[in-house]
Amino acid sequence: MRTFDDNFAEIHSTDLTDGCPRRVQLRWEGKLLPHAPTALVRGMLAGSACELLHENYLHKTDCHAWEEERVISLIEEVVSAGWSDTQTSLSDDGRIITDSVEKNIESIKSEVAKVLCAYVKHLGPLFVQTKLIGCETPCRLDLEHDGSSFSFASHTDLIVRDVANVFGYGKGRVLIIDWKWRMEAPTKAYLSRNMQFAMYWLMGLRGKFKIADWSGFTSIADCENPQMVWLHLPYLKPYSRKTIAKDKDGNQVAYKKGDIRPTTSILRAVNFLPENEERVAKALVNRVEMYKAGFFPAIPEPVRCANCEAESFCPRYDTASIHGDKNE
Repeated sequence: MRTFDDNFAEIHSTDLTDGCPRRVQLRWEGKLLPHAPTALVRGMLAGSACELLHENYLHKTDCHAWEEERVISLIEEVVSAGWSDTQTSLSDDGRIITDSVEKNIESIKSEVAKVLCAYVKHLGPLFVQTKLIGCETPCRLDLEHDGSSFSFASHTDLIVRDVANVFGYGKGRVLIIDWKWRMEAPTKAYLSRNMQFAMYWLMGLRGKFKIADWSGFTSIADCENPQMVWLHLPYLKPYSRKTIAKDKDGNQVAYKKGDIRPTTSILRAVNFLPENEERVAKALVNRVEMYKAGFFPAIPEPVRCANCEAESFCPRYDTASIHGDKNE
């Protein structure tokens, strides 16, 4: 039987990046509710479908030559297969989809399909010129600090080598890309402090990746300074209203309803500096030491708390009833 201390044997990225450490504690104690809400299911489906796209199509064929019908047919295929994989993953994790997901799954799949059609059309011609290193790649990182050893583990969504510098971050540079489906796009201030991305970046520098089952965990060759990229999937949808935004050259441009967002809006580069390598390592170690000391501060947040799987187990100190509060 797994004990509480076993959780420190190998720290996963989700343990470090959860917005509320109290929820990490409750998850380790097995107290999260097993429901799978719409946001979780949609994100898992999109990620699974993207993985299938990259592993089977985007690095093997010329996307420029695909006709619209071919793209639609392909996306229907990967979304269907992705949904099967998502259901399997949810079942393996003991999660149950909510009534809302079950009722609206076809519209969820349709929304994901539309975004992935745009993904193939606008990013496919770039990805076909890169070398695929891995999708959903297991990764490990071991750190030493003050005589103690710390082990970290995670999975990276997508790793490619930009051999032709089509993305503009540097010829031959390794790109570690994370597919995100969030309501709000990240700011530079947020990304500069994002511990998940900092951990992936440090893994690229010092860690090991299981690129293929037969190879075991190995370092990525020529990965001196990997480029971290947040790929904001919802921004593959066209503008829903007239908007003024910066194009790829930094110029202010007026976009009309229905226009496609600039690639720089969809791809959010995270530029960690090599001189901060030790600072990142110390931040990771400090978080683990905080947990080991039994410090799991609850960080209330208006929206997140209402949708948290641990909400029923987290103490309320209560206040006057608020009209519309689901717990009143």
